[in-house]
Formats: sequence, C-alpha cells, structure tokens
Amino acid sequence: MKRKISAIMAADVAGYSKLVAEDEEETLRRLATYRSVFDDFVARSGGRIFNTAGDAVLSEFPSSVDAVRCAVDIQESIRTHNLAYPPSRQMFFRIGITVADVVEREGDLLGDGVNVASRLGDIAPAGGICVSRNVYEQVANKLSIRFEDLGRKQVKNMPSAIHAYGILPHPAEFDRAHKSLWAGSRRRMAWLAGLALAGAITGGAAMLTLKLHGMGDEAGVAAPAVQSTGVPALRPVAANFDEAKVRALAASQNIPLPPTLKVMAPAASVPAARAAYVGAWGGDERWNGTGRQAMLVIESIDPSGTALGVIAFGPALDSKAPDQRPARYRSVAGSIGDEGLVFDLANIKYTFKSTSDGLMWGHMQATLERGGNIDMSITIARIE
Repeated sequence: MKRKISAIMAADVAGYSKLVAEDEEETLRRLATYRSVFDDFVARSGGRIFNTAGDAVLSEFPSSVDAVRCAVDIQESIRTHNLAYPPSRQMFFRIGITVADVVEREGDLLGDGVNVASRLGDIAPAGGICVSRNVYEQVANKLSIRFEDLGRKQVKNMPSAIHAYGILPHPAEFDRAHKSLWAGSRRRMAWLAGLALAGAITGGAAMLTLKLHGMGDEAGVAAPAVQSTGVPALRPVAANFDEAKVRALAASQNIPLPPTLKVMAPAASVPAARAAYVGAWGGDERWNGTGRQAMLVIESIDPSGTALGVIAFGPALDSKAPDQRPARYRSVAGSIGDEGLVFDLANIKYTFKSTSDGLMWGHMQATLERGGNIDMSITIARIE
C-alpha cells in the first residue's frame, strides 16, 4: 500500500432523493450533464476523480489551492446552469475539502481524510463549500476568498469535532435561497475581486479599452445526448479552427491555457445570434496599453443561453506594474440574453454585447470592498 498527502474533495447533490422522487429520468439525465462539467473542471485543475457512487464524487488534487479553486469554478458553473430551471428543480452540489495522509490502493484512496472531506460536505449548504482548518491555513493568503469560521463541528461517525470554515461564492444568491443554512453564522461570505487589473485603482473609477482579435473555434469532444433538460447534445467544431495558431499566440504572449479546450458547435436549436459568441479571442493589445494581455475562449452555449469558457491573462508588462500576480487562466460560466453575454468572476461582472458591425462591446464593473469602483470598457473583434 502506498501512502501520500493529498487534498481531498468530496461532493454530493443536496436533496438528491427528493429530486429523484419528483422526476427520476430528468434528474438522472441532468446529473450526467452536471457530472461532465464537474469532470472537466477537476481535470483542468490537475486533479483526478478516484471514486463515485450515485450522486457522490470523490477527487484528489496536488494542493489545497488547486482543490479550492476547482470547487469555486464548479459551484459557479452549476449555479449558472441552474438558472434555466425553476427553484424547485435546481440541482446544487455540497462540497467538502481537506488535506490528509491517505492510502492509495488500485487507484482508490482510503483513510480518515476521505471521511473528513465527506463530513465537511455534509456541513456545507446547498451550493456551498466547507473546508477544514488545514485547508484554510494553506489557502487563506493565496486566493482572493473570504472564509467564514464555523468553529468546531461534531459530525457523524467521527470521534473528534472538526474545525470547519465555509466559503460562499455568491452571497446574494445564497442569502435569498438558503438564508439560515450556515448555523451560527453572523457574517456573509463573499468572493474578493481577483482579476488582473491594468493599473492602480485608488478609490475612483478606472476606464479601460482592450481590442482582442478573434481566433475561431477549436475541435472538441461531443457531449452526451441529453433530452428534455434544456441541455442538448453538442457537436464538435473543426472546420474553421486552427489550434496551433491559438496556442502559438498564447505561447508568444506567455498566456497559459488549459491542456484541453472543448470548443463545441451549439445545437441547431441555439439561435444564430447566440451561437456567434462561441470561439477563441486574443490579440496584441494590453489593458490600458500597459497592462496584461488576455485571451477569452467561449467553449459552449446551450439553448437556454448558458455559456462556458476560459479567460486567461498574461504576465505583467514590467516589474513596476501594480499587479504582479503570475499569468493564469480561470474557467468562467455565464449566460447570454438580451443584455449580451454576462458572467461573474470574483464579484466582477462582465458583459459582452454583439454589435451590427461584427464586433462585441464589453463592460466590466465591480465595487471594491475598500471603496471605489472598477468600470472598464472592452471592444472585441473576431479574425476569421
């Protein structure tokens, strides 16, 4: 038997039995769809799924940071998918994360750490994330996340209480639907702004214009067929996509991209105006002329308007730039409606609106916790 230290993430669906009892076939089909989203984010974060049972998923990651970042992305993506369903039929995951010494046997992981992660998931509310104290200590100063100290919790089948911390990606949404689920909480958890900003923001508004040149679409793997859930089968895009060109541009600008990009053609039922948002976008311009370069990839859009993709940022232009965080990419999930393509990332709202001349005008807004606003405009152009 092999022992190792791993970050363990346990997830299951809140109220799964009730969802199945109300509509078994639809629930199972949608679980399969959500699981594909789950699997993709785990792989992108460098993790692997080592066990599943019904609605439960167990994953391991090389670090706490990777596990927490993955959990955040999953919950944001699932939250956006749920917008297409009435509140009574929305499906939420509960996620628990810990770091522990575990035993690996034939690919499976065994030990108290796996049980602790599962019990932390039990503490989390629907759509929430709960982590152990050791995860909190390793992540607190590395990710722009606010934690809620839930204190020591006595949980089922564990001899000792667990010191737990909660994370809430979208406090406003959670407060409306699950106001009382964090027992004993007095503070609301929220994501802190985590975007690469082009310049110092000192309490006023910062204005930014960025022109991105589009790169087309990448071939991907078709998603499994789904019926009557609002998430139909997707077919891969290959005709007008040059993966080498996209990755060469990203490499030349030191912009990281995930190992796989599953850019897929929307189903025939997706209106052409929405389908036009799919693709990879990048260019030579920098935020405010001296900030970071960026790349945006919209990978898929379903008939409800739910869009999934990746936004990536290159390194700072020089050592004097106020934001010296490393180059990185983040998965995003948004929706396309009359307002355009809208998604949130670390409490920053992005809106991209297509125009009659084949461009998209974008806007990014946020109110900083310490005062002041971010208010940035973006123009995006596609190159065929």
